[in-house]
Amino acid sequence: MTPKQVEELAAHWTRAQRTVGAFVRTLITDFHQSEEVLQRVAIALVRKYDQYDPQRPFVAWAIGCAKLEALMFLRERGSERMMFDNALVERIAESYQRSEQEASPLSKFLDECVEELDGRSRRAIQLRYAGNLRTVKIAQAMQITDGAARMLLSRARTMLRKCVELRAARWKETQ
Repeated sequence: MTPKQVEELAAHWTRAQRTVGAFVRTLITDFHQSEEVLQRVAIALVRKYDQYDPQRPFVAWAIGCAKLEALMFLRERGSERMMFDNALVERIAESYQRSEQEASPLSKFLDECVEELDGRSRRAIQLRYAGNLRTVKIAQAMQITDGAARMLLSRARTMLRKCVELRAARWKETQ
Protein backbone atom coordinates (compact mmCIF):
# COMPACT_ATOMS: atom_id res chain seq x y z
CA MET A 1 0.00 0.00 0.00
CA THR A 2 1.20 3.48 -0.77
CA PRO A 3 1.44 6.06 2.04
CA LYS A 4 -1.56 7.87 0.49
CA GLN A 5 -3.62 4.66 0.56
CA VAL A 6 -2.62 4.11 4.19
CA GLU A 7 -3.85 7.61 5.06
CA GLU A 8 -7.09 7.07 3.11
CA LEU A 9 -7.74 3.76 4.85
CA ALA A 10 -6.98 5.27 8.27
CA ALA A 11 -9.44 8.10 7.61
CA HIS A 12 -12.11 5.71 6.33
CA TRP A 13 -11.63 3.32 9.25
CA THR A 14 -11.75 6.16 11.78
CA ARG A 15 -15.19 7.12 10.49
CA ALA A 16 -16.47 3.56 10.05
CA GLN A 17 -15.14 1.77 13.13
CA ARG A 18 -17.96 2.76 15.48
CA THR A 19 -20.68 1.60 13.08
CA VAL A 20 -18.85 -1.60 12.12
CA GLY A 21 -18.20 -2.32 15.81
CA ALA A 22 -21.89 -1.88 16.62
CA PHE A 23 -22.78 -4.26 13.80
CA VAL A 24 -20.31 -6.88 15.04
CA ARG A 25 -21.58 -6.55 18.62
CA THR A 26 -25.12 -7.13 17.34
CA LEU A 27 -24.03 -10.51 15.97
CA ILE A 28 -21.51 -11.47 18.66
CA THR A 29 -22.62 -10.29 22.08
CA ASP A 30 -19.56 -11.45 24.05
CA PHE A 31 -17.38 -8.34 24.39
CA HIS A 32 -14.00 -10.06 24.01
CA GLN A 33 -15.12 -12.13 21.05
CA SER A 34 -16.65 -9.11 19.32
CA GLU A 35 -13.41 -7.17 19.84
CA GLU A 36 -11.45 -10.07 18.33
CA VAL A 37 -13.75 -10.07 15.29
CA LEU A 38 -13.42 -6.29 14.97
CA GLN A 39 -9.63 -6.71 14.89
CA ARG A 40 -10.01 -9.37 12.22
CA VAL A 41 -12.20 -6.99 10.24
CA ALA A 42 -9.53 -4.26 10.42
CA ILE A 43 -6.88 -6.71 9.19
CA ALA A 44 -9.16 -7.91 6.38
CA LEU A 45 -9.82 -4.32 5.30
CA VAL A 46 -6.08 -3.65 5.10
CA ARG A 47 -5.52 -6.81 3.08
CA LYS A 48 -8.45 -6.15 0.73
CA TYR A 49 -8.17 -2.37 0.46
CA ASP A 50 -7.00 -2.60 -3.15
CA GLN A 51 -10.41 -4.18 -3.93
CA TYR A 52 -12.36 -1.25 -2.43
CA ASP A 53 -14.30 0.80 -4.97
CA PRO A 54 -14.12 4.47 -3.87
CA GLN A 55 -17.42 5.13 -5.66
CA ARG A 56 -19.10 2.96 -3.02
CA PRO A 57 -19.59 4.01 0.61
CA PHE A 58 -16.71 2.66 2.68
CA VAL A 59 -18.94 1.76 5.62
CA ALA A 60 -21.13 -0.45 3.44
CA TRP A 61 -18.05 -2.24 2.14
CA ALA A 62 -16.59 -2.59 5.64
CA ILE A 63 -19.86 -4.00 6.99
CA GLY A 64 -19.86 -6.54 4.16
CA CYS A 65 -16.36 -7.62 5.22
CA ALA A 66 -17.43 -7.63 8.87
CA LYS A 67 -20.36 -9.89 8.08
CA LEU A 68 -18.04 -12.43 6.45
CA GLU A 69 -15.50 -12.23 9.28
CA ALA A 70 -18.19 -12.65 11.95
CA LEU A 71 -19.72 -15.66 10.24
CA MET A 72 -16.28 -17.22 9.76
CA PHE A 73 -15.45 -16.58 13.43
CA LEU A 74 -18.67 -18.26 14.55
CA ARG A 75 -17.98 -21.27 12.33
CA GLU A 76 -14.40 -21.57 13.63
CA ARG A 77 -15.62 -21.48 17.21
CA GLY A 78 -18.08 -24.25 16.44
CA SER A 79 -20.99 -21.98 17.19
CA GLU A 80 -23.41 -24.10 15.21
CA ARG A 81 -26.31 -22.55 17.08
CA MET A 82 -26.15 -19.02 15.81
CA MET A 83 -28.39 -16.36 17.27
CA PHE A 84 -29.44 -15.32 13.76
CA ASP A 85 -29.87 -17.20 10.51
CA ASN A 86 -28.01 -16.01 7.40
CA ALA A 87 -31.04 -14.15 6.01
CA LEU A 88 -31.41 -12.18 9.22
CA VAL A 89 -27.67 -11.44 9.34
CA GLU A 90 -28.00 -10.08 5.81
CA ARG A 91 -30.96 -7.87 6.80
CA ILE A 92 -29.09 -6.57 9.86
CA ALA A 93 -26.08 -5.74 7.66
CA GLU A 94 -28.32 -3.92 5.17
CA SER A 95 -29.91 -1.98 8.02
CA TYR A 96 -26.53 -0.80 9.31
CA GLN A 97 -25.38 0.08 5.80
CA ARG A 98 -28.57 2.05 5.11
CA SER A 99 -28.46 3.93 8.41
CA GLU A 100 -24.87 4.98 7.76
CA GLN A 101 -25.76 6.26 4.29
CA GLU A 102 -28.59 8.31 5.75
CA ALA A 103 -26.38 9.83 8.43
CA SER A 104 -26.19 13.55 8.93
CA PRO A 105 -24.08 15.57 6.52
CA LEU A 106 -21.96 16.56 9.52
CA SER A 107 -19.91 13.38 9.19
CA LYS A 108 -19.25 14.24 5.54
CA PHE A 109 -18.24 17.75 6.56
CA LEU A 110 -15.89 16.36 9.21
CA ASP A 111 -14.29 14.02 6.66
CA GLU A 112 -13.72 16.90 4.26
CA CYS A 113 -12.32 19.11 7.01
CA VAL A 114 -9.92 16.41 8.21
CA GLU A 115 -8.64 16.13 4.64
CA GLU A 116 -7.98 19.89 4.61
CA LEU A 117 -5.79 19.80 7.72
CA ASP A 118 -2.07 20.16 7.16
CA GLY A 119 -0.07 16.93 7.34
CA ARG A 120 1.06 17.21 10.98
CA SER A 121 -2.37 18.13 12.28
CA ARG A 122 -4.06 15.38 10.27
CA ARG A 123 -1.51 12.81 11.47
CA ALA A 124 -2.05 13.86 15.11
CA ILE A 125 -5.83 13.56 14.72
CA GLN A 126 -5.49 10.14 13.08
CA LEU A 127 -3.14 8.89 15.77
CA ARG A 128 -5.50 10.13 18.47
CA TYR A 129 -8.78 8.87 17.05
CA ALA A 130 -7.92 6.07 14.60
CA GLY A 131 -5.00 4.82 16.67
CA ASN A 132 -6.69 5.61 19.99
CA LEU A 133 -3.35 6.90 21.30
CA ARG A 134 -2.84 9.22 24.23
CA THR A 135 -0.81 12.39 23.75
CA VAL A 136 2.32 10.84 25.25
CA LYS A 137 2.33 8.15 22.54
CA ILE A 138 1.42 10.69 19.86
CA ALA A 139 4.37 12.81 20.95
CA GLN A 140 6.67 9.80 20.69
CA ALA A 141 5.33 8.81 17.27
CA MET A 142 5.72 12.35 15.95
CA GLN A 143 8.99 12.99 17.78
CA ILE A 144 7.71 16.06 19.60
CA THR A 145 7.14 16.87 23.26
CA ASP A 146 3.94 15.89 25.06
CA GLY A 147 3.06 19.57 25.42
CA ALA A 148 3.56 20.15 21.71
CA ALA A 149 1.33 17.16 20.93
CA ARG A 150 -1.39 18.54 23.22
CA MET A 151 -1.17 21.95 21.56
CA LEU A 152 -1.19 20.43 18.07
CA LEU A 153 -4.31 18.40 18.89
CA SER A 154 -6.02 21.40 20.48
CA ARG A 155 -5.38 23.57 17.44
CA ALA A 156 -6.43 20.79 15.05
CA ARG A 157 -9.70 20.28 16.94
CA THR A 158 -10.38 24.02 16.87
CA MET A 159 -9.75 24.13 13.11
CA LEU A 160 -12.03 21.11 12.60
CA ARG A 161 -14.82 22.63 14.68
CA LYS A 162 -14.67 25.94 12.79
CA CYS A 163 -14.51 24.18 9.42
CA VAL A 164 -17.49 21.91 10.20
CA GLU A 165 -19.52 24.82 11.58
CA LEU A 166 -18.83 26.87 8.44
CA ARG A 167 -19.82 24.03 6.12
CA ALA A 168 -22.94 23.31 8.18
CA ALA A 169 -23.99 26.96 8.01
CA ARG A 170 -23.50 27.02 4.24
CA TRP A 171 -25.44 23.77 3.91
CA LYS A 172 -28.35 25.14 5.98
CA GLU A 173 -28.55 28.19 3.71
CA THR A 174 -29.11 25.91 0.70
CA GLN A 175 -31.81 23.84 2.38
